Amino acid sequence: MKNKLLSLAFIFMVILLTGCTKVAVGDYKEGTYFAYDEATNYTAVVYIDESGIIKSVFIDAAYIQYDADNQCPEIIVRGNVRCNPSTKQTLGEDYGMRDRSAQIGIIEGGAEWYEQIDDFTNKVIEEQGIEWINFKYKNPDGTVTSVKPDDKTEDDKVYTDSVAGVTIIVDNLYRLINDILEQAKK
Repeated sequence: MKNKLLSLAFIFMVILLTGCTKVAVGDYKEGTYFAYDEATNYTAVVYIDESGIIKSVFIDAAYIQYDADNQCPEIIVRGNVRCNPSTKQTLGEDYGMRDRSAQIGIIEGGAEWYEQIDDFTNKVIEEQGIEWINFKYKNPDGTVTSVKPDDKTEDDKVYTDSVAGVTIIVDNLYRLINDILEQAKK
């Protein structure tokens, strides 16, 4: 009986001590970080918790939605600009990417912009960074290669198949998140 009690006490102590150990420590400083790409009007916000772990990533893009006649459906006049400003996240299903995405043939039934961004940001959180992205480069003849041609620069990275469920070009997303993670390095 005494041996059973000692065994139970030992198991209880192992469980107790294991439960009290810190599970993970990330590579970043705690904070909320922001980046903006003026060329594409993309914004990104990343929250990193006190243990240095990426907890949330939000990406959106300013967007002006025109009708079929290339006119703004609701006019807001500011200077010479006449537009109906919104964001791709706000538009959701109305952004209209699902059919184009389906035509590419990678995502059965296609996926809207916000769904693809969700897949991308979830992968950034899961992997705790962007090192997992393998880029492909477009050649002058239209073919795509994973080997960077001599005449290409880091800015020519455009395609990736590293994220299941994503057909959008992610080079600007990569640069935004990379900028943020550089800010957040310990």
